Amino acid sequence: MSESESTSWLKSFRRFYSPRRHTALLVAIVAFLAARPLIGEARAATALYSLALVALLIVALYTIQVEELVGERQKLLAEKRRRTIVGWSLAGAVFVERGLTLLWPTHAFFLIAAFFYLLFFGFVAWQELRAVIRQRTITAETISMSISVYLLMGIAWGLLYVVIYLRHPGAFSFPGSNVSLTSEAVFPTLIYFSLTTISTIGFGDITPAIIQARYAAVAEGITGQFYMAILVARLVGIYMSETKGREVSGSGTDP
Repeated sequence: MSESESTSWLKSFRRFYSPRRHTALLVAIVAFLAARPLIGEARAATALYSLALVALLIVALYTIQVEELVGERQKLLAEKRRRTIVGWSLAGAVFVERGLTLLWPTHAFFLIAAFFYLLFFGFVAWQELRAVIRQRTITAETISMSISVYLLMGIAWGLLYVVIYLRHPGAFSFPGSNVSLTSEAVFPTLIYFSLTTISTIGFGDITPAIIQARYAAVAEGITGQFYMAILVARLVGIYMSETKGREVSGSGTDP
């Protein structure tokens, strides 16, 4: 393939992918969350789970870098540069720490890696939330963004629990098991706990045992409920505005 053909293919791919990037991010998040339960405890589980995580990181990086420039151009361009610098810096730190934990799987490296994962996913969730707030119409991308923010908050809080657990191994109790989680198992286990907490399902199979973990869990539950309430109100408001606008436009064309 020649250089011109490669460039043309890349441009075509961007034209197709960019308008659907938030849907792609949602698919990547769902694939990442579904990877571990589908893989189970197979020998290749850790490697495949890591690949799903890397794919999610790459899609998230691209998604937050591409945004519609609506408003003051210079201000928005400066904001985009800051977003790119911060996103790539956090992603670079994550990749470096991930490599170090694979080569030297020590407790300290796992803790540092979890901290950078927390910063990265918290940053992506914040950028997606800002994108949702800026929306003026309801589209498939708007719905994908809204769901992605919810799931990203669950992942970010799960990583906060991982950091707490790695610093305080007794931070969570696991009824029926007196064995502490390994560094590899703590990630999917506490993200599962986070998702049950933010959705207020609360099976009770994992319980926070120290005050930091308890208050983090309470804060997540409250945030999840407020987000859902405000999101529904926001989407309903946009829908009503669109409906009213179409009615006014339609009545204006009548003879």
